[in-house]
Amino acid sequence: MVYYEVQFLRMVEGDWITVNDFDDSTGALLPLFDSAEELSLEQAQTRLLLFTKKYSFLTFQLNKVVL
Repeated sequence: MVYYEVQFLRMVEGDWITVNDFDDSTGALLPLFDSAEELSLEQAQTRLLLFTKKYSFLTFQLNKVVL
């Protein structure tokens, strides 16, 4: 089984965390702490485009997970 995650780079810590949404009222990225969400490639690419458009100053990547 293969699924995808959208991650962003925390510059200070130097690690990638999986994010699933952003809070419109505060503009904060909401991390995904469990692996309950499994995105198709198309869903992940769409989310990546939305995040990079809204947060152009942050670094994002797609992560492919193979089970």
